[in-house]
Amino acid sequence: MSVFYNGRLLISPVVASRIDDSAMRNRNLTVGNILAIVGQCDGGQPATALRFGDPSDARTVLRSGDLMTAVERAFDPSPQLNAPSTVIAVRVNPATQAALTLKDAGAANVIDLKSTDYGLHTNQIKVKVETGTNKGKKLTTTFGTDFYVQDDVYRDAFSIQYTGGQATAIMTVNNTTVTLEAPTGTPVATIDLNTYSTIRQLVDFINTVADFTSAVLDGNDNKPALNGLDAVTAQDVKSASYTAVANLQAAIDWFNGVGEGFIDATRVAAGTLPPANIADTYLSGATNGVVTNNEWQAGFDALKVEDVQWVVPLSSDPSIQVMAETHASFMSDVSRMERRALAGGASAEGTAVALANAKALNSDRISIVSPGYYDYDAAGKLTLYPTYMSAALVAAGFAGSDPGTPLTNKALSVRGLETKYKNPTDTDVLIEGGVLALEDTPQGYKVVKSITTWLVNDNYNRVEVSTGFATDFTARNVREALQDLIGRKGSPITLIEAKSRTDTALRELSRPEPAGPGVLVGDETNPPFKNIRVSLVGDVLRVEFEASPVIPVNYVLTSIHIVPFQGSIAA
Repeated sequence: MSVFYNGRLLISPVVASRIDDSAMRNRNLTVGNILAIVGQCDGGQPATALRFGDPSDARTVLRSGDLMTAVERAFDPSPQLNAPSTVIAVRVNPATQAALTLKDAGAANVIDLKSTDYGLHTNQIKVKVETGTNKGKKLTTTFGTDFYVQDDVYRDAFSIQYTGGQATAIMTVNNTTVTLEAPTGTPVATIDLNTYSTIRQLVDFINTVADFTSAVLDGNDNKPALNGLDAVTAQDVKSASYTAVANLQAAIDWFNGVGEGFIDATRVAAGTLPPANIADTYLSGATNGVVTNNEWQAGFDALKVEDVQWVVPLSSDPSIQVMAETHASFMSDVSRMERRALAGGASAEGTAVALANAKALNSDRISIVSPGYYDYDAAGKLTLYPTYMSAALVAAGFAGSDPGTPLTNKALSVRGLETKYKNPTDTDVLIEGGVLALEDTPQGYKVVKSITTWLVNDNYNRVEVSTGFATDFTARNVREALQDLIGRKGSPITLIEAKSRTDTALRELSRPEPAGPGVLVGDETNPPFKNIRVSLVGDVLRVEFEASPVIPVNYVLTSIHIVPFQGSIAA
């Protein structure tokens, strides 16, 4: 007799067990609500998603410019809404790093230095190399009034001595080999550092060579021996114990360590000796570069691997707005990472331009915001910011709210609007033209109606940003819940699990605020989701259901029934 169990045919008698952890699956929602802003600034690595959790970090890295300002203000978009938990910034400037090459006493290149940051300002970084007070080198990097300094930068790697009967014994070290001779001229070991690449491995081998003794110093066991030691030629190891050093690598490690923040260092391939002393010397060669559409495209491409839900390009150029819409549509339709874009124009652009841009886009994946806003800059001066900065503020409001929350009638944290649109004279035209307009009301500076540029029909999921995002959020979470079923056996059990997973995800989406996102709404007579149907034909598993994403209340209509007063007075 035998039994098939847990993928194995059991023949010999045995007590077998398996762990069924299917009930341990995380049933919570897994999709975030993250804002990404693409634009120009004076700091940070270009075409890279830089993640920030508070405005002070953004100021430190991005330094200045539209991108820094937009990210900073995104953490306080509205007095009525929370701030986003995370804001991703992508710098489009093709900025380069400043550089400097350090040489040894023989004028050979030994260390290539590059600024950690990118941009013209990094040319202000300077480096000084001095003799250490006790050993090695004293290194200083300076940027403005800030500096890092470290004295006695050295590394005693290992000790070695020959104790045999030969009259002489020497050691020669280069980047790839250690050669031992006893007597001089008679090699007794040529040690390949590609094989014995750490100090510990090298020392262990030396101790197998007759009459040579060696010891690791200062806990350097795992430090590199290959391309890590300072070179010596025909060094006497007979007369006394000799200490082999790695001062060049120690200097490189300090530049790259947590104790220094301006510079990254790379060992030149042929470098074998520590850098020579130099007075304060500036790095050079960094530029901010010229921003073209290619750089904007590289910025959007950097977001393809990031799980973000909102994207804002800080540009008034209509071609960049088209690029943002194309990115959002591609990521939503092809890459299955739904996202939406918000954009705006320049200051003093005017209503006609906003309407023309919205009409040209005519997409449910992007909103055109108008007008610009006034607020205080870092110097305390009241400043007019263009409408693409307004778009970043509105997007931050969406990213700081539960999915499906409309920004209609929500106040923004600004000090004024560039244009005071009249409601309904101006706002009707803007809304009908697909422009997300802001207005000055007695209760604050508010979003009139949070809509997309979609003009084809009046479908709520196409026109209303919040309803569309609620639909995106539902689709994405259900897909995530079903993802693990790919590769499963097509069986009734799989059908049951598919239905269960779908039901669980939809219940979480229907959980009211504040315990849940409240993305799907309904009641006992008309539940938020119903009619989950699962079918399997061949290798295709189909899941269908009805769901009711939240739709904002845009109009409140009151009826007043006027009736004549009737009464009488008795004498």
